[in-house]
Amino acid sequence: MIGIGGALPVFAGTHRRATKWMQWTSLERLFRLIQEPRRLFKRYLITNSAFIYLIVKEILKLTFNRNYKEEVFSQLFLAE
Repeated sequence: MIGIGGALPVFAGTHRRATKWMQWTSLERLFRLIQEPRRLFKRYLITNSAFIYLIVKEILKLTFNRNYKEEVFSQLFLAE
């Protein structure tokens, strides 16, 4: 399966593409959020928050738990 995101509505002509400066600054998601706030706000809020939570959790584990570092290292590089 290939994800095409917001490309299909743009190619179909139902949605506009973000302006060039928004494309250059990687703000196309913000443009889509402004276009369809009801549909996208909850999706972006929940998924992005969950992703950030998991990243911070891993960083804290790696920073403060020496045994966890060794366990991850052994699983990644020493596993058969």
